[in-house]
Amino acid sequence: MKTNKEKLFLSKQKIDAGTSKGLEKYKGLGFMGKFAMYMGVSQILELELKRLLSDKFEYDIDKIKKWTLGKTYKELEKCKLRPDFLVLLKNTIDNRNYIAHEIIANKFILNEILGDELPDYYYDKESRYLDKFIYELEHLVFLFVWTNSNNLWD
Repeated sequence: MKTNKEKLFLSKQKIDAGTSKGLEKYKGLGFMGKFAMYMGVSQILELELKRLLSDKFEYDIDKIKKWTLGKTYKELEKCKLRPDFLVLLKNTIDNRNYIAHEIIANKFILNEILGDELPDYYYDKESRYLDKFIYELEHLVFLFVWTNSNNLWD
């Protein structure tokens, strides 16, 4: 029988399995579907982080519900939430900002310039970035859910 300490050990294999499970929802989606799924998952993470601020640090949920993910991050940093988690969160915020403000415009420009000249198998920079950022987001979501469900924020 496993002890509580053994149950709370998070191995690389558990992290990989949890991240892979999160990635399943992106299978079969094209670029725009992945983009939309990424933005939706990041929005859900933002809402859960606000709930964490409310539940753990007694923030008024009505006062923080319109905060951006960046503002939420800064408050979590002030609350001294786990620094290892905050590093990953900051990276995801930067990724999301790039996706929200740059990736669609860049993809549109590429398609306008090259249009039908792109072969079907072409894997452009924006698609590579999106796939990388999706992996990092799902990794973070798994770590959030695991840490939150085991109440290991301290």
